[in-house]
Amino acid sequence: MQTEILKAFLITAVLGFIIGLERSVSFSQENEEGFAGTRTFVLISIFGFISAWVNTKVEYFLLISFFIFGLIVTAAYFLKVYHYSRQGTTTHIAALITFLLGVMVFYNQTSRAIFIAVITVVILNLKTKLKKIETTLTQKEINAGILLLIMTFILLPILPDKPVGPLELFNPYKTWLMAVIIAALSFIGYLGIKFFGEKKGILFTAAAGGFISSTAVTASLSAMFKDTKNSINTYASAIAIANTLMFARVLIETYITNPAIIKHIIIPYTAAFVYGIWFSYYFYKKSLENIQTTLKKLEKNPLELSEAIKFALIFAVIYALVEYSNRHFGNLGLYIISFISGFTDVDAITLSLGELSRHSLSIQNAAVGIATASISNTLTKFFIVLFFSKELAKKMLIFFIPEILILSVCFVFIFF
Repeated sequence: MQTEILKAFLITAVLGFIIGLERSVSFSQENEEGFAGTRTFVLISIFGFISAWVNTKVEYFLLISFFIFGLIVTAAYFLKVYHYSRQGTTTHIAALITFLLGVMVFYNQTSRAIFIAVITVVILNLKTKLKKIETTLTQKEINAGILLLIMTFILLPILPDKPVGPLELFNPYKTWLMAVIIAALSFIGYLGIKFFGEKKGILFTAAAGGFISSTAVTASLSAMFKDTKNSINTYASAIAIANTLMFARVLIETYITNPAIIKHIIIPYTAAFVYGIWFSYYFYKKSLENIQTTLKKLEKNPLELSEAIKFALIFAVIYALVEYSNRHFGNLGLYIISFISGFTDVDAITLSLGELSRHSLSIQNAAVGIATASISNTLTKFFIVLFFSKELAKKMLIFFIPEILILSVCFVFIFF
């Protein structure tokens, strides 16, 4: 019993020490006088622990202790405002949390207390990064984030999760769910461009843009090269990395919709991804000049309502066509639609086939359709490059041809 109490007491002190150390380092870096340093935070956590212990002997002692400590923290805040004209409350709230952590440890909530302490330290340490985000985000981007939340938590739950319409080919819930998935991935890519793209150069911008649309990135970069005729190796590397992300995207989307398909495609898609990374790195090393290029076309906010509705409609049409062809034309119709869908996009057909394979489509046929769409999409992007520049297309041949051959291996894994 004594050993357990001693262990809990030491854990309490360590948690207070960690939070206090973070606060002390932060004050030192910012040349500020802090409300409490490392030792004080250790004592605060111990105070919480002891208050919880005394509360087992004296009724309401913990409540009274926390109330008095809260008054002390409040008084310290107003003194800081009076003397230094600073109104931040972060350290004061951290002190209250530290007191409660000591209480939690005493009541055998050690794991939860440690988790909360770690989260608290992480949040306290994010001050500089959060300030940067706060000053960088625009109202348009905040609105986009709010729209994503509305799409996910307000609109999605009220939609019926069953086929509707005369032919029962349209599922409102699943259609909007896929729109939300693509919108979320696009928003992540957009923020990547916003915060890191230009500073990291054209390669990172292409990588972030690849999460939005590798087809759009391919067309945009090919057009830029046609205009500049500069650094072909860098442009080849950037196009490759954007297209390589397509393979990762397909695997993620397949796993989300139906993990059972993964075993048929994971080896070829992983191999294609690895080859794409190698190709991109190789040509990047051959061209190390820093190119400052802004991909304005990629910085369109992907969460405009019109964009979300557009994807939802595309998905619904493809979903209905695949379902209809599967009912009336068998596998051939499915494969033709998969190939045609790949001309513009792989996301919609991948998500459609993944979802359909849960109830009306075989896993094998879904895997064939996904691989067919990926090959079609990869071939299409080569012709996009060729349209803009024969010189760049020649360079990209050693990327696109091996990738198509690697993807073709999918059929071996599917049928054998």
